[in-house]
Amino acid sequence: MTLARRFRLLLSGCLLTLILLPATITAQDASQPRKGAFVSYQCTFQASTNTAQINAVLMGGDGQPIPTGTYQVAVAAGDNPQALDSTRIKIERLDNRPPLQMILVLDITDTVPIDQIVNAISGHLFSGLNPQDRVALITFSEEIAPITQFYTDKARLVSEHMTNLIVLGGDNRLYDSLLQAAGSFPANSAGRKVILTVTDSGRRTLVQAADDDIVKAANRDKIQIYPVGFYSRDRTDDAALQKMAELTGGFSWLYTETRNSRDSIGTAVSKFLDETVRTLNSETLITVNMQGQTPNASGVVPLKIDINTNNDSALSDSVNCPFQTLQHSIAFATGIDTTQPITASVNIGVNVQSDLSSDATKVVFRVNDEVAQSGSSTKYTFNAAEHYPGYYTIEAQLWDTNNATLATTAAKLKLYAQQKLALRVVGDPTVLSGSVQFEVSSNPAYALPSSQIMVASVANPAQIFKLGDAVFQPDGKATLQVDNIQTVIDRLYPNRQPTDTFQITASVPGASTSDPKLAFSSPLTVSLPVTEQQAAAISPTSAAPSVPNVVANIPAAVVERINTINDQWVPPAAIIGLLALNYLLYRMIGRRRIMKLLNSPDNIDLSPQLMNITMRRGDIKQSHTLTRKTVNVGRGSTNDINLGDDPNISRQHGAIIWRKNNWWYSNRKKDTVTKINGKKIRGLKLVKLEPVTEIEIGQTLLVFHSNAQQDVSDFIKTNL
Repeated sequence: MTLARRFRLLLSGCLLTLILLPATITAQDASQPRKGAFVSYQCTFQASTNTAQINAVLMGGDGQPIPTGTYQVAVAAGDNPQALDSTRIKIERLDNRPPLQMILVLDITDTVPIDQIVNAISGHLFSGLNPQDRVALITFSEEIAPITQFYTDKARLVSEHMTNLIVLGGDNRLYDSLLQAAGSFPANSAGRKVILTVTDSGRRTLVQAADDDIVKAANRDKIQIYPVGFYSRDRTDDAALQKMAELTGGFSWLYTETRNSRDSIGTAVSKFLDETVRTLNSETLITVNMQGQTPNASGVVPLKIDINTNNDSALSDSVNCPFQTLQHSIAFATGIDTTQPITASVNIGVNVQSDLSSDATKVVFRVNDEVAQSGSSTKYTFNAAEHYPGYYTIEAQLWDTNNATLATTAAKLKLYAQQKLALRVVGDPTVLSGSVQFEVSSNPAYALPSSQIMVASVANPAQIFKLGDAVFQPDGKATLQVDNIQTVIDRLYPNRQPTDTFQITASVPGASTSDPKLAFSSPLTVSLPVTEQQAAAISPTSAAPSVPNVVANIPAAVVERINTINDQWVPPAAIIGLLALNYLLYRMIGRRRIMKLLNSPDNIDLSPQLMNITMRRGDIKQSHTLTRKTVNVGRGSTNDINLGDDPNISRQHGAIIWRKNNWWYSNRKKDTVTKINGKKIRGLKLVKLEPVTEIEIGQTLLVFHSNAQQDVSDFIKTNL
């Protein structure tokens, strides 16, 4: 074989090797799929929410963000390998990531098409970064230029340091410049740190920093390395750059086409830098509830974060989170009297102190260990009417938004709920005689034991006797029938006087003798008619026939004096005294007649034209149609028209009655005062009611008017 032929064969083999080399490298890279990356580069503690917020980079093996919902996050705190409950962890994609710091390590050896590379950096990298990202520049060839300052104005960095760059011959210092960049970030600076190198250089003659030293230096400060390599007359160490990127949580792009030009290299690098910007935006925010955590001696809580993705291998990283032990307290406000039973509503307030914001907490009230109220309100209203009578414990707690208890009141309040009963005499008479039926009403929602009906003398309320028991029915009503009330009272009070009055009450005893009553009623004051024996004791049969029957109750000595008045001379003073006595007798007879009218309706039917009583007290207005012949009004709950708690109103103040084909008003007690059409009426006096009549009782105005007149505001004259 000739020498020329041998040279041609050798040249063909070399060309064939050069042609096949890129395909061999590409095939080798494709056979080694890349791993994704997860780097938790920063943790901040939010005291107002008691959470740690972790900024992290999360990307797949293709260098692009992993879609939300295709991965799971587990966080373990401190030395505890047990992962926290998933409800305490929130992860979200950051569309606007925090600013980062970048050191651009730029190759300016003479094999680099520098103009095309600078244009690619300016038009595709810098234009895609956030305005607040800070970038510094290190250039290298056989020497390493000092690092520039960090610029947020990237155009200024280009104009001052990258325009008209001169490429230099000789060997390169790529690896030394990467190690120098890893130590050039500002000390104790927060935020994400990135080294981006654009190069076609590999290891040649010079002895440079080892790959492991560069990786260790980068990992000490969680610096990611992003190599962008290309082939020109020189070639990169592809495997080394890819490994360096993988071990620091970065990503590498390599343009290995050897049949290239300066423009094709510029186009490829521009594409890689566009992908670099997308990769830099692969950020997430992980929020961890730190309730119950304790910092170590350095004041931090170590968090280990594991990411399990659908397509990539498991990823993991750790971060130290600063931590502040928050203070919380909750205490009952003063002024709550727990010594007396609760019969109505009582407001229970708490004082709350917390390092958390009000939006991050809620106040929870527990009644008998069950949650009764949860929210932002620091006041809970305990309504005795809405609870079965008995003891209740009240506790308040401060919770966070994950329902973890932050603080609890030091002691529980112990309240006793007591129900109010309504007691009335069926027919509502105030003078009892014969067969009497007492009715007790309770809340039908609560099945109470039997009610005890008790009686006591108003003059001696401590001496109490039991009339009987009344069993509650499903409708909440209980009745007691007393066949002959006079016989029962005479047996209990054998020495009662005609003027004696009595208090009837209803109550349900407590669960034990030491407990308060489960329920009770207000006292109902009644009287009994005078018996024949009592009348005989005060009205002897020897009284002169000239004395009218209506004065049968006058003492015998007085009657005798009256009978002899015509048989002897009477001094003028005696005549005046007798006239005064006659006036007093007239008033007594008049009061008894009115009492009889009040308690004994006649047989005359109600008028077909119904009348109304409209009550006005402050802003309260109520209307009552008069469908009964006797309508009692007063402060007591047993009245047909309850006039409230005005102390100027008697419990049994007055009555509106239908008698002798007319409507009348009368007070029910001798010392009671009422104004009718502005005129003051005291004691038992009958006043005929004509439409329209104003009746003023205390601070309450009653207007008597026709049922057809619904709005009486036009003709009310009294200004209360």
